[in-house]
Amino acid sequence: MSLPPELTIDEFQGGTFGFTKPQGWIAWLGFAFAVVLIIVGGIILMPIISAAGFLGLIASTPAPLQEKLDNLRRKLRPRAVKIRQDEGGLELQSFWNSATIHRPSYMARDWVFPPHGEEEWSDDIYAADKSGDLIPEHPNRVGTPTPPMLSNYGVFGLLAYICVGLQVYILGYTSGTGYAGDETESAPSNYFSTEGIESFLYIYVGLAAVWLLASVFMWKRAQAMADTPTQNIRSMAVGPAELVGQVRRWKSPAPLVIVDGDRSKTVEDLHLWRWEYEVEIEEEYEVTVTDSDGNTSTETRTKRYWQTIRSDSGHHDFILHDGTGGVVVRPGKFRRSEVGDYLVRWGCRHDTRARGLVTNLFVLGFSRGDKRILRHRWTVHGLEYLDPCYMMGTAKIRSRKEMKAEGDVESTRQNRKLEMVGEDAPGFKARLEKGTELTAMGRVRSQVEYLIIPTVCLLGAISMFAI
Repeated sequence: MSLPPELTIDEFQGGTFGFTKPQGWIAWLGFAFAVVLIIVGGIILMPIISAAGFLGLIASTPAPLQEKLDNLRRKLRPRAVKIRQDEGGLELQSFWNSATIHRPSYMARDWVFPPHGEEEWSDDIYAADKSGDLIPEHPNRVGTPTPPMLSNYGVFGLLAYICVGLQVYILGYTSGTGYAGDETESAPSNYFSTEGIESFLYIYVGLAAVWLLASVFMWKRAQAMADTPTQNIRSMAVGPAELVGQVRRWKSPAPLVIVDGDRSKTVEDLHLWRWEYEVEIEEEYEVTVTDSDGNTSTETRTKRYWQTIRSDSGHHDFILHDGTGGVVVRPGKFRRSEVGDYLVRWGCRHDTRARGLVTNLFVLGFSRGDKRILRHRWTVHGLEYLDPCYMMGTAKIRSRKEMKAEGDVESTRQNRKLEMVGEDAPGFKARLEKGTELTAMGRVRSQVEYLIIPTVCLLGAISMFAI
């Protein structure tokens, strides 16, 4: 399959500006609420509220490339997208204990371009597909995408940080001290002291430093993906390699995954997976409150949180195929992996009459009066048969015994003799991800947003000590 005639490699070049709008009514509600926070914060002179609003704008809008990929996916794979939307959503399994099962109707790391169908495959799992062409979404066909120089992330992130700085400045100004002056006798008792304001400044600088440090790691990861050439599996060589392809079966289908030993919760065809069993806990705790007159009292408050009780993971070797050939992948030998959004989630209300749940209650000590279990949920993440897969790994020669069992000892095809494992190399961190390079880079930001804007914020925060 060739690319649509109206689509060129330039389609994935970000340019200078890449501002996006929310997608879906939930995102629009979040966007509207964020705008309200910004306005309210400005009216009551509480910039910290406006900062939360700017962060809400970032959370409610997609990255420019991600928006472009979503639009292309709906255009190029309308039937597959509709099937997932129809099958996804929340389904009530039992009214009596609110048992539900949820399957996402959207996967950010799903195929954008239609992959080769099984009717196009060769009978030989290592050989090229019948067309001999690379899969349409391979980087050697669509190129490496680049993000826009400025997007919602950079602009709203900078404005949020400025708002936090304004809040610190207002606290210092209203304290009657400034940052270097002495406290005045007229300053109310509930105003911050000079030491308190300096503590806020250190936190402000620390936030900028953490932002910059995290951005450096994300920038290095994005650079490694963009700068490493993707090899065609048919002509791949021994050593470090970046590959993109489709997950196909090798010797046998992946075994059935039984979640938490419950055969009513099973998932098929997972070649890399993990599940977690969690409980939602409501906990009561006491806090000491001081009123404006200096009187103290004790209040009882509650909080809710999810706690992981059990988890498990597993893997099953598979063939990665890019249309030109297939290679054996050992997913269990990759220490770094990312399989994207969860595939399915089961949930139910807590019922002490249910067998097994009482045991968890006793073991965890949640039977005390200050804690109680509200709900249970089981979540599965995984890399499925036919999924897109991106990896940076090391190609090694397979064992002679294994190749002999397949009758490939004398084969001249290099990819038949190799296997992909997760071994690092100098300047090369091995990892395995669900998706292609295109979808893996969907949320990548520009060097300006990764490095320059956080650096400017850090320098600005440090300079506030001199005010």
